[in-house]
Amino acid sequence: MNLSYDSIRTRRSIRSFDGLPLSPADSLAIEKAFDECLPAPFGSSPRFLLVASGLIGSKDDPKIREGRIGTYGLISRVPAFVVGAVARGPRALEDFGYAMEGLVLRLAELGLGSCWIGGLFDRSAAAAALGLGSDELMPAVLAIGKEAKRRTVPDRLTRVAARGDSRKPASELFFDSDFDRPLAISARDSGLLEAVRLGPSASNKQPWRILRDRAGSTFHLHLEEDRLYNSALGEIHIQNIDMGIAMRHFEVAARAQEMLGSWRRLEHDPVGLKPNFSYISSWIPGG
Repeated sequence: MNLSYDSIRTRRSIRSFDGLPLSPADSLAIEKAFDECLPAPFGSSPRFLLVASGLIGSKDDPKIREGRIGTYGLISRVPAFVVGAVARGPRALEDFGYAMEGLVLRLAELGLGSCWIGGLFDRSAAAAALGLGSDELMPAVLAIGKEAKRRTVPDRLTRVAARGDSRKPASELFFDSDFDRPLAISARDSGLLEAVRLGPSASNKQPWRILRDRAGSTFHLHLEEDRLYNSALGEIHIQNIDMGIAMRHFEVAARAQEMLGSWRRLEHDPVGLKPNFSYISSWIPGG
């Protein structure tokens, strides 16, 4: 999926939409992106469906619930949602995050706003619309549309509470050889790591940690987990979804710099870990 680095800079979470329906051209581009956002790094195949608000379900099928994918007042006048699912399996949540964030960045290129919704939405309506299988998880949905000219009060309060416009300093996120040594970021690496730092994350916790190896060419991605928070939704570990988002952002920046490489999970953890850290994958240079 060819995405511009600018899409990372222009993307931001939108909670106040103008309510206008998507254009046919935008709907077509979004549905095309469902295939373009794959393959995912660990081999899962998330699937997605674009649904218009108020058109979820069918009177002709009693098994499908009519109505909206409610967001409990936190997001207003959403014209459409992308609902998604992935089969249970190792690293499926990281793959889901990687794929859906590809959609988010494509939306930014189309001039559309979006917002990840991982907790507070009507899961039964979304599952019915998607036809969720018994072997599948539905980790999140995506609200999409044009941003309203004026944000609602709940929108402003949510952004303030989540510190949505703030990011942790690079010294807390990126490390050199071990996790006790903050990385002195080179001009080459600054774009890669800033792309990760700008990524969205659940409750803006920013749980990604990246360690550059001694040779300076391989980057190891780890999760610093808030275990209580990450298990709040049962088997849907939302901070593992965040890891997939980080992988997508890093990869987009690497491609923009014509930096050849790919994500690969090594057989053994490449570094000694601190408490609550877990190894996810490594960016390995090469064609």
